[in-house]
Amino acid sequence: MRIKVNKNQYISCTLLKPRKLKEKNPALIFLHGWSSNQQGNILRAKELTELGFICLTLDLRGDGNSEGSLEEFSREDHLQDIKAAYKYLSELKDVDSDRIGLIGSSYTGYLSSVTTNSLKLKWLVLRVPALYFDEKMDVSTFKLIQEDKKAFTSSDLTDQNSLALKGIRNFPGEILLVESEKDEIIPHSTIENYLKYLKGKNNFEYVIIKNAKHSLDSEKQQKEYIEILRKWFSENL
Repeated sequence: MRIKVNKNQYISCTLLKPRKLKEKNPALIFLHGWSSNQQGNILRAKELTELGFICLTLDLRGDGNSEGSLEEFSREDHLQDIKAAYKYLSELKDVDSDRIGLIGSSYTGYLSSVTTNSLKLKWLVLRVPALYFDEKMDVSTFKLIQEDKKAFTSSDLTDQNSLALKGIRNFPGEILLVESEKDEIIPHSTIENYLKYLKGKNNFEYVIIKNAKHSLDSEKQQKEYIEILRKWFSENL
């Protein structure tokens, strides 16, 4: 299926529903990492439909089967993709619009944090989230990364100059932060910057996947992450 983002472009999405639907059901949006696609999230989404969630996976513009070339799009563009997916999901008649969550990874962990400033969310899952400055939101993300390979691992930002940190500081819902112990892309200092604004919250949990790199390379680690999600959402429904 496709969801319209603007006059000319659509994003490719997959909608998955539980076998037994209630009149109103909780819902989740799964977001893939930088230069990836929704395929890895479809299995995770299927697992969480068993808990009663309606799940939506998507390809950001420039990725997977969505329109455009990755070099064209900025963080602002990809935030529009997420907002379009949220709007579609929240308007479904069998979705409880008061119980919608975002699950982001790396680049989209960062973007998910930013969206908390504007979207009404109950759950937020950040797996190995990147962290970027607010300037040049409308500049091609691809270009920014080419200019600075460490652009998304900033560790000296605060809630005064980072919409991501401001968002999670004020977020009233449930938050799960997942770190890979041997992450070669996102340093622990970046995770620590998130933790600075999350520690002390009653609605926050922090999990480390032992021996895991940035991408969950083994089937065992993939299953471990799914179990982390199943357990956390079961406890926070």
